[in-house]
Amino acid sequence: MNKTLITADSTCCIPPELVSGEVPVIQAEVKTKSGRFRESYEITSENILEYAERERKAPELVCPSVEDYEKFFLKQLKKASCVCHLCCAANIRNSYSNAAKAADKLENVFVADSKQVGGGMLFQISQAARLAAEGFSPEFIIRSIDELDRHINSSYASKSAFWLGYLDLVPKAVSSVLDLLEVSPTLTVRNGSVVSGAVFKNGREYFESYIRKMLKGSKNIDKSVIIISCPKPFGKTIERYRREIEKYMVFDRTVFTDIPAGFACRLGDESLGLHFLNV
Repeated sequence: MNKTLITADSTCCIPPELVSGEVPVIQAEVKTKSGRFRESYEITSENILEYAERERKAPELVCPSVEDYEKFFLKQLKKASCVCHLCCAANIRNSYSNAAKAADKLENVFVADSKQVGGGMLFQISQAARLAAEGFSPEFIIRSIDELDRHINSSYASKSAFWLGYLDLVPKAVSSVLDLLEVSPTLTVRNGSVVSGAVFKNGREYFESYIRKMLKGSKNIDKSVIIISCPKPFGKTIERYRREIEKYMVFDRTVFTDIPAGFACRLGDESLGLHFLNV
């Protein structure tokens, strides 16, 4: 039996090429008129956007309850003597509070606030799984996650502000002005919260301006891996993203993952996330 098992929230799909070994995931659910679907497993960002466009509102995201986490942890404790769980940022979802309350009822369950969401969490999950395999304690693994968060650069960009106005997330007049000025909205995960910003396209495609801003001239980026978030199913556009990235920097590995449900509704179908480490 393994000493420590790493588990995680379902805010991102875990690519097998990035994380070796088992990392059990507890699913949040996306609630629609047609039923409830497991995030990232039974419903994709494309499905979510189709629903939002049809209903003119974002579907409800239902995080696991305290009881859900307790059942999940008990199941995992049959596989290992300790469980170390990585939660989505506490300021973004309420899953951390529920997971921590469940862990208080059990022995040998440790819960970490990743301060990340989506692609940014994958770096922490990968490192945590490696440290667990090497026999490090849950306490050490959580400290390493906190330290790694300071080096994660995680952000998202959208082609236009249309969806923000369409779903009444901002006044429609504001979204119209942003599009008129050829501004591409961005979301950056920083210190466990989401910070809104913008990229001026200046005649470029939105992803060209965004990638240029994030990578051009940067000398402190770890080139071992870059994680790209875009709506599933991944289309031909991913090759355009890859080629644009290589204009500024060549990474050893490029990994693709889906965009979290909440971000998909704010960013729309032509959205892109870049996640990498700063050294």
